[in-house]
Amino acid sequence: MKCKIFWFCATIMVLTISNGFTQQRISEIKSIKPLELAITDKKTTNLIFPFAVRSVDRGNNEVLVQKANKVENILQLKAATGYFENTNLTVITSDGNLYSFLLYYQSDPVSLNLSIGEEDKRTLASFTDPKDDDRLSRAFMEKIAVKKRTLGGVRDHRFGMDLTLKGIYIHEDRLFFQLEINNRTFIKYDVGQFRVYIRDLRKTKRTASQEIEIIPESVKGNTKNVPGFSDQTIVFELQKFTIPDKKYLSIEIMEDNGGRHLHLKVKNRKLIQALPVW
Repeated sequence: MKCKIFWFCATIMVLTISNGFTQQRISEIKSIKPLELAITDKKTTNLIFPFAVRSVDRGNNEVLVQKANKVENILQLKAATGYFENTNLTVITSDGNLYSFLLYYQSDPVSLNLSIGEEDKRTLASFTDPKDDDRLSRAFMEKIAVKKRTLGGVRDHRFGMDLTLKGIYIHEDRLFFQLEINNRTFIKYDVGQFRVYIRDLRKTKRTASQEIEIIPESVKGNTKNVPGFSDQTIVFELQKFTIPDKKYLSIEIMEDNGGRHLHLKVKNRKLIQALPVW
């Protein structure tokens, strides 16, 4: 009888201690409250961060996101349609801070240019000195821009415009893509959007799980326009990755106020042919 009482008391003590630890751990979990942000399909909203944008994740594809041309710390947002369900946006900058936003539709937002300050961040990641990274990336892209073509079979052409993936290069955790865009007409090609996605091979209705936009770490080259009868080389950098089964990397250049949209489909067998940057 004494033995049973002993084990009963011991069990109660263990459960009490375990419950105390659990409550302590739960109390240590802190919720990050997102910043509420209204966007519209009629105007572009600019988010200005204190450091370069490293990673962007959007809740669904009804929100268009891109880095401002030749600027690393400004994100441009726009609604793809006239209305969308509330969704979220997560941004990580090169200093290792995370910013969380709750996006909702508003036909005429009051604020279109927002400077994101220190009070809005959450430090959750750790990177090397961003200045050193930026210098190294620029040096690599300068070198890659003048390299000869090392990759074949990834090309698109439309109405006198050609887009070719000339090469893929890697250094440690960075992938570099070398593009060439040719204009074989007298009509200047104005770039409206330059975007990169991971997409499903199946042609089904797109959802957030079927399409993931990847924001380039940095871009070298003229991504504004291509004059008539001229060529442009563009090099952009992504964090190292491989492509899952039944998916592909989509590189899109959309003409502003035009129909000469160019699209490259890069499968994993091409990606793994990446060469080192020598």
